[in-house]
Amino acid sequence: MLQSASPAPSRVVACSILVALLLSTQYLFQPFVWKHWPVDEVMAGWLEVARDRVVVAGAIAIALIVAARIPAATLWRRSFQLAAAVLAGASAGELVLLAGGSLVEPNDAAAVASRVGRWSVVAGSVAVMSHMWHSAADAAAAAQAIELRRAQLERQAAEARLAALRGQIEPHFLFNTLATVRRLHQVDPAEGELLLAHFVDYLRLAQPGRQGEGNTLGQEVALTRAYLGVVAARMNGRLQVHIDVPDELWGQPFPPLTLATLAENAVKHGIAPLPGGGEIEVRVRQAGQWLEAMVVEPGAGFSGASGSGIGLANIRARLQTLYGQGGTLTLHANRPTGIRAAMRLPCTPAGAAP
Repeated sequence: MLQSASPAPSRVVACSILVALLLSTQYLFQPFVWKHWPVDEVMAGWLEVARDRVVVAGAIAIALIVAARIPAATLWRRSFQLAAAVLAGASAGELVLLAGGSLVEPNDAAAVASRVGRWSVVAGSVAVMSHMWHSAADAAAAAQAIELRRAQLERQAAEARLAALRGQIEPHFLFNTLATVRRLHQVDPAEGELLLAHFVDYLRLAQPGRQGEGNTLGQEVALTRAYLGVVAARMNGRLQVHIDVPDELWGQPFPPLTLATLAENAVKHGIAPLPGGGEIEVRVRQAGQWLEAMVVEPGAGFSGASGSGIGLANIRARLQTLYGQGGTLTLHANRPTGIRAAMRLPCTPAGAAP
């Protein structure tokens, strides 16, 4: 059943009276009235017209208030009730004027019937416009609901892809790291202890419960630093890490598993193939209303300008889901060699809620 969300009865009555008064001013814009009668008689005639209009408008308002309280099974029935209310109210108002003696000409009954006929046309027009307006509103609401559902599905898909990515990376990363810890425990206990500390930090920061919507740039940088610390220890000095993130940006909201994924790609595609290794740089800057984060590696990098792979695809999907067109990931050639992966997303003003 359709129950209309109608305005307050007092507002309906007030609007009806205002419309009636505006309609009554048509009397004042007739030149022959001012030509044949003095001003006081013109104003008296206008007051009578205004009174009659207010009576009819009040009757229509009452009928509309009553109709709004009656449930309707369909939109067409709601529109029919609206038309019937306009016609019934107008007819009742005209009959009240006739019964009250406001109309005293011989052809008053015919004039009333003529006005009721005109009100029938008005009521039909109101019904059609109401149906069209509500149909358009319902269609817009349905389209909005579909778009919201699509965005929710895209968000869930992006989160599922991120979870799948972690499931693919972590077992391999875990076993290799544990093997390195065991080896260093025998040949270099101090280095093994440092590796173990980085590894514990990584496991703590990478827990699914910590990678939620409240993730901050500080958390993501800490996760990236722990990951690169583990890799640097495993690569026996072939990897140097430089992280440059201003302290005032650490509280900025930041999508989880983005910098860490870019760092993992930089190690895999940039540093690991080079016999002498190299340096990975992680830099974050605020540029006006934007936050720009980048991971730079000196190796051969990815093939193609846009980049591929599940990790980069997941980052792009995540940014699209969270920020729409406001979040981007682009890959650029680094000089003299390598790739610069740059993310851009909106920056939350200081003191604002994430």
